Amino acid sequence: MSGVSAGVSEGMRGVDRRRLVRVARGEEPGDLLVRGAQVVQPATREVFAADVLVADGRVAALGSGFQAARVVEARGAFLAPGFIDAHVHIESSLLTPAGFAGAVLGRGTTGVVAEPHELVNVLGAAGLEWMLAAGRSSGLRVWASAPSCVPASPFEAGGAVVDAAGVAGMLRLPGVLGLAEMMNYPGVLGGSGDVWDVLEAGRASGLRLDGHASGVRGRDLMGYAAAGLHSDHEATTPDEARERLRAGLWLMVREGSAARNLEALLPVLLERPRRAMLVSDDVSVDELLELGHLDRLLRACVAGGLHPADAVALVTCNPAEYWGLHGSGLVAPGYLADFVLLRDLSDFRVLETFVGGQEARAGTVTPPLPGGGVNLGAGWDSATFGVPAHWPVMQVSASQITTGVGEPGSGDARLVVADRYGRGEWSACLTSGTGMDGGTLGISVLHDAHHAAFLGGTDADVRAAGRALEAMGGGVVVVSGGEVRASLPLPFAGLMTDLPPAGAAARLGEVTAACRALGCRLPYPVTTLSFLGLTVIPALKLTPRGLLDVNAWAYLP
Repeated sequence: MSGVSAGVSEGMRGVDRRRLVRVARGEEPGDLLVRGAQVVQPATREVFAADVLVADGRVAALGSGFQAARVVEARGAFLAPGFIDAHVHIESSLLTPAGFAGAVLGRGTTGVVAEPHELVNVLGAAGLEWMLAAGRSSGLRVWASAPSCVPASPFEAGGAVVDAAGVAGMLRLPGVLGLAEMMNYPGVLGGSGDVWDVLEAGRASGLRLDGHASGVRGRDLMGYAAAGLHSDHEATTPDEARERLRAGLWLMVREGSAARNLEALLPVLLERPRRAMLVSDDVSVDELLELGHLDRLLRACVAGGLHPADAVALVTCNPAEYWGLHGSGLVAPGYLADFVLLRDLSDFRVLETFVGGQEARAGTVTPPLPGGGVNLGAGWDSATFGVPAHWPVMQVSASQITTGVGEPGSGDARLVVADRYGRGEWSACLTSGTGMDGGTLGISVLHDAHHAAFLGGTDADVRAAGRALEAMGGGVVVVSGGEVRASLPLPFAGLMTDLPPAGAAARLGEVTAACRALGCRLPYPVTTLSFLGLTVIPALKLTPRGLLDVNAWAYLP
């Protein structure tokens, strides 16, 4: 199939509901009949034998004795609703929407709610418009939320600034389901005028207001929820998760490449909370191909004791309900015919994925995306990157996007962050926990302003890595001894490649191998490095302007 248009009203789709009724009643044949399936019904927590009849891209009926122009024999396979990722940054996979579709359709994912604040921080509202357009030709249903924090905080300066009026405009775009994660929780709690103008624009839209409250507890969490936010995906402990549920927030349990919270929060999911979802947030292409997407989260949930139907609800009807996708998330009459045939309900091996009643295929056409290159400034060739002696060491974790404060003298690699938009600013600090030495890993994917970041290496190697990023128009590169050892160009805004998933994963694998040869201990070094500049996640983060103490909400002197 060439693609699926997401977020378009039913009337614009031209759905003939009267025909759907006739097909359901057996008065005329359907378009597709999946015969002999075991239907997974998360709404009733059961699995039952039934044929599934499809007409005009929607489920017409469940039962037996139907006729259709085409028949697919399920032979007892399990038929579940297509999986929906309720919160994902497609750009973090390093793939375009079509490439992302190629990586996840075969894993049972049929729809995603993209949060393209990576693109919007680089290119402004045009980035969201491109994401929606690219999604329509991807083969995957791509909805979106409108980025609320561009820049993410007052401490960031990226390629664009989007004010409340700009947010209101994005919220009116077809396919936009709500306001994206409000990361500036200090601004929410402190009554910042700019932040509250954005919140008011979100409320005026009548759509969802996604939350992002890393480390917020107690009265601060009550205040954050009282501001009108509806969800949070930053819980890392069972107590934090329960506190969010008690505050009326929907719980998004995150399991991505940089932040892994599912194992810690599984005890809460076993309590079967009514308002919970599984999301990937940020997941790299190599992990998608190696471990899977939402299917691997389902495997972990069932292995941990969750009933398969309850696990499936976390990626189907629950996210559909949260985002107001009333025609998605169930295999039921009138719902979109987005479903997946599974060999079993433990391994969740996918036999076939259907979108709109058609066997899903990734798209091959991606719209052009002008702009978004890398410009490190005229002084880069002679730059040096000294670290202030009194600055603390940034402790890096392989499994979380939070950082800590390391012990003095524990630093094993220098981190340099440089403005990529031509302003000629950079700063450096020491990190521990990475093991990187003998060379430099350079990237142009640094949440959320997406400056250039360099881990390890001499001044000369850092400068050489920067020039390589400029020449590629953005990307990922490993330099040692002045020579490029591995690279992955990301010509789409310095964030994404149009290589197919396997090709992108192979190039990224070469980068990871080159990093490990230089002593790096991080399983996914590119993904981990990409979060070391995110100023809304504790405790220390580096920007071109200096080292930020996120808890104190101030730069170190």
